[in-house]
Amino acid sequence: MKPNFYATCAIIAIGFIATAARAGEIPIDLSSLVNEPWTFQGPGGAGIINGSTFPTGPQSFGGLPFNISTGTNNYWNGAAAANFASGSVSLTIPVGVYGVTSVFTLLNTFWGWAGPDAYLYVTFKGSTGTTETVPLVGNVRVRDYNNDGNTNTINNTSTVQVWENGLGQRIDRQEFILPAAFASQMLDSVTITDTGNQGDGTDGSRAVLTALTVSTCGAYVAEGITISAGKIVDHPYLGLYEQEVVLTNAGASPVPGPLFFILEDLPSGVTLVNSSGAAQCLAPLGSRYVVPLPKGSSLAPNTSLPLKLRFSDPSASGITYTPLTAVGVESAP
Repeated sequence: MKPNFYATCAIIAIGFIATAARAGEIPIDLSSLVNEPWTFQGPGGAGIINGSTFPTGPQSFGGLPFNISTGTNNYWNGAAAANFASGSVSLTIPVGVYGVTSVFTLLNTFWGWAGPDAYLYVTFKGSTGTTETVPLVGNVRVRDYNNDGNTNTINNTSTVQVWENGLGQRIDRQEFILPAAFASQMLDSVTITDTGNQGDGTDGSRAVLTALTVSTCGAYVAEGITISAGKIVDHPYLGLYEQEVVLTNAGASPVPGPLFFILEDLPSGVTLVNSSGAAQCLAPLGSRYVVPLPKGSSLAPNTSLPLKLRFSDPSASGITYTPLTAVGVESAP
């Protein structure tokens, strides 16, 4: 059997194009907030190329429902909001949904600039005062809608492409997994802040916001958990591979069960033999998971929890995955 190796990965929020349905998704109506039609053409190239090909109405992208305005205007144009001049502009979107655990945007730029600086920010505000601001760095979490000479790459994890027209234009989807505190309050609003300009070469950005959907999935990323993973060992007499993984609570508070260890991006030819189920809520949908800590138990601070993973890899294609730990639901994350 071909050797398999695994390098420990950081815990990251993942987005993925999946076909299964997710739980608790609510598309937010942006019809009163969008400011331009797809076919609008402004000064300095501020319009959408081949705008007549862009989607409108209810859509499903990566197994998630979105609602793109079908009225006079279809999207929020950051350049138009700034009157095609420089200066910061923002759009605050009322949400008013309780227990939101993740938010999805369809968001691109006109003239994005690569990092390390960010020109677009997304801020989440809860009803009890909790706020979270996420910078969208060009070529990492956001890129131009048009495949030209500016930003053309994304991380393909928290930001993935979900639509393209075959003519060089595309729509990307971002996933934001909110801190656990948002699960016990109302998500009052989401604010898109664009600090760029019209694209005169001195700055970047100008947002193309297509749609926004929130999820009240009962699972959320476990905070304070560190992961130590050993090598994947071949047991040819069993026809299996095994890996020892240790989860440690490096936080100051106990982590309640059930605690889920999710294996995201596992290759299609690889099977997690001792899987407890498939993710139904956290993307990528269908990711296999195990439950090292059951409901009613807790992992105290500065304590560790060992677990063993068993894999089948008949094609010997190699076993790789991205680990994610989640808590907060009884059956499936």
